[in-house]
Amino acid sequence: MISRAHPHDFGSVEFDARSRADSRFSTIDHKGALLPVLYGGEDNVAVASETIFHTVDLPTSTTRPRRVFLLKFLSWQWSTVEARRDLLLVRLDDDGLAQIGSSRADLIDGSRATYGFTRQWAEAIAAAVGRADGMWWYSRQAPDRWAVVLFQKVPGRSGGLRPGDLAGVGPALPFALPAGTEPLDEIALRFGTTVVRP
Repeated sequence: MISRAHPHDFGSVEFDARSRADSRFSTIDHKGALLPVLYGGEDNVAVASETIFHTVDLPTSTTRPRRVFLLKFLSWQWSTVEARRDLLLVRLDDDGLAQIGSSRADLIDGSRATYGFTRQWAEAIAAAVGRADGMWWYSRQAPDRWAVVLFQKVPGRSGGLRPGDLAGVGPALPFALPAGTEPLDEIALRFGTTVVRP
């Protein structure tokens, strides 16, 4: 099971094919073409850490206040998907990072300013490990939980997920509903962050 937090622009099992996505490991260029991705995590805490709260400073930072503006995410939803086959994922834990000659500080713990660099790593990994379906790591804000980015199947790569490899589990839960905002408030409290209402 993979939890997701994502805009209504794409469905629970739909990959993000936006050419101007500005995330740690997307947008990815593969041989001159876009490689669509799907972010997720082991639960809502993990996936919120890698999406909604990914640009919030870590608690050790002296920057204050720690805030997330709900208005920016009112068109988002929680959803859950299930892999219908085994996935081959590149490890970006400490051992995996050491194997590729990098570190958590370089690829996981950096701020948005490092995303150009981390996307280059994602492109290099996707090209070097053509059968990989994606990558997993321990979340920046919630280091006791795993996060994942999955690759869509594209020409020139043997790996990646095809339609039908993922299935939605239950209905999506919009952030705009009280039941959708409640988990967000609980996670914000865990991260010492305020969710600012419109």
